Amino acid sequence: MKRDRILVFGCNSMVIEVAGQLREKEHDITIVSQDEECIHRIEKKHIDFKNVDYTDDEALKSLGIGQDVGVIFSFFKKDAKNVYLTISAKNIDPDILIITLSQSLDSSDKLRAAGADKVIDPYEISGRKIYNMIRRPLVSETIEQALFSQNLINIAEIKIKENCFLDGKRLGESHLSQNYNLILLGVVDKELGNEFIFKLSGIDHKLDTNDLLVVIGTTEEIERLRKDINTPA
Repeated sequence: MKRDRILVFGCNSMVIEVAGQLREKEHDITIVSQDEECIHRIEKKHIDFKNVDYTDDEALKSLGIGQDVGVIFSFFKKDAKNVYLTISAKNIDPDILIITLSQSLDSSDKLRAAGADKVIDPYEISGRKIYNMIRRPLVSETIEQALFSQNLINIAEIKIKENCFLDGKRLGESHLSQNYNLILLGVVDKELGNEFIFKLSGIDHKLDTNDLLVVIGTTEEIERLRKDINTPA
């Protein structure tokens, strides 16, 4: 039996872009989500949609897992859901290829332990392009286009402006991850000769005018933060 069907789980910009890229290449693709709003977001893309409970093994089997599905993209917004789906799908079909997205620094190991074949870790994007993590041409080409060509995920430097809401605050007080859908990699400190201070170095750095925040996120969220920083507090 041919195992050429692809399932993409979740309903967000990443899911729709990846599914759209695959659909344009005439792959047999289905988006799986319990979010009915997803139907309206994909109706013009002619992508098949299934409202299925990912926690129900029989429902997963009804999608073709264990039969003709060869690849799963698990792109839920919560790591716990990606871990659960990975375990469930691998239990049904140990040979299925699962690509998932890490939403936090400590979740990558959990996802790999659960059985994910490839984990897209935004914390590693700055060091190498995603396709270097993935050997299969279908996966590498799709992810590269979805994340970079369509500008869904970018790395940006944002300068701290004088008297903005972050000027004079420490990293621990910034609450950037709670207020913006961004990952803060660290800070380039102008007073220390452009030294890059990694966020997880344990230093609660004080942000000053002209320091640079290095962040990963969507273009929309990056520009929202940039606009807020350009607005005096």
